[in-house]
Amino acid sequence: MSAANPFVEVGHRGGLVVGFDGSDPAWEAVRWAADEAAHRFCPLLLVHAHLTSVTSAWGAVAAPGWGPAAVFDDTSLVRQAEENVAVAAEECRRLEPGLEVDVKVVGGRATPALIEAARTVDAELLVVGMSHQWALPRALIGSTVTSLVHDVDRPVVAVRGGQVGRSGPVIVGVDDSPDSMPAVRFAAGYAKRHACELRPVRDDAKTLLEQSEDAQLLVVSDRGDNAVHRALFGSVSHTALNHASCPVAVVPMPC
Repeated sequence: MSAANPFVEVGHRGGLVVGFDGSDPAWEAVRWAADEAAHRFCPLLLVHAHLTSVTSAWGAVAAPGWGPAAVFDDTSLVRQAEENVAVAAEECRRLEPGLEVDVKVVGGRATPALIEAARTVDAELLVVGMSHQWALPRALIGSTVTSLVHDVDRPVVAVRGGQVGRSGPVIVGVDDSPDSMPAVRFAAGYAKRHACELRPVRDDAKTLLEQSEDAQLLVVSDRGDNAVHRALFGSVSHTALNHASCPVAVVPMPC
């Protein structure tokens, strides 16, 4: 990070990483991430996992005679991805003048690309757009968001259309154990930066969803439940991601 840039703090971690694929939810995520990066005085990295002849940006597509990891070089697709993410980067600079914005275009699936980018720059958090069509039981579908939440070692913020620019409090799920403290610290930092109310709420899905209706951010913990339990019964974090009325930050437990 450049010490000359006013949006970078000395000793700060590597800023924010946001996934971008040109969709409406991705644009919402980019706008939310630009605002948050400006409030954090840190750089923003836009990652575009572009389509290839066999592998889509959001999931592998099988083809006869080829494994799911097969990737073909397609110059036109790469060029289109570079143009799309460049437009998004310019929008970030327009919204937040002086913000340090960089881009990265990679071939393949979005989840590993975002995880690798976040680890490479030691990102403070990952931001992704989430389509309303993903509001289905996790046992029936998969998504970049749910994969990231359970595979990455840092907070993930999921943003849907119409959720950017909301006012209201920051809601954080709490209980009587120290497990919720990372989420509380994350929520407190956000509330301080955005000069808004911090509202702790008992950590149950129904109450959190009700409170999210007038909130600008909902913060929950990822308790690392085993995969079978999540598939059969869901979790607070999964329910929040699928049904909350505001952006959702899922904060992992310390390793």
